[in-house]
Amino acid sequence: MRRAEIVAALVLAAGAAILVREALRLPVGWTSIGPGSGFFPFWLSIGVAIAAAAIVMKSVRVPATPGRDAPFIRTTAWKPLLIAFLPMVAVIAALRYLGIYIGGGLYLAGYMTFVGRHRWISTILVSVLIPVALFFIFERWFILPMPKGRLLEYLLYER
Repeated sequence: MRRAEIVAALVLAAGAAILVREALRLPVGWTSIGPGSGFFPFWLSIGVAIAAAAIVMKSVRVPATPGRDAPFIRTTAWKPLLIAFLPMVAVIAALRYLGIYIGGGLYLAGYMTFVGRHRWISTILVSVLIPVALFFIFERWFILPMPKGRLLEYLLYER
């Protein structure tokens, strides 16, 4: 477990360093209209780097114990992990066709049905209402286009 913590922290630190470098391409200071476009990514990346350093320091300082060096993922945990992860990969692979909203709704419906064993009415409500709410938040209020997929593009714009 100790090795996994250190490796994860180093990966976080590397990602933070890349994001800091990219954020510095933008103005990170205060501009005439408020914070520059690189302000939030820069400071968020600095926070992630600090957290990564804290994880490494804690992992190195804590003495090794037999239970602490256990495997990061036990063999019995692979099945639940793959049940959640593989459908997510499938939705990402089909993003061009399904889009983020329909794909996300299908993922939620599948997860709630097969893993959570929720009632069908709860599954339908959550898997429809959350993508619809996210659509309005991103597309209408923030005016931030997300990948809609061919089906939603057709339903929204081809009529």
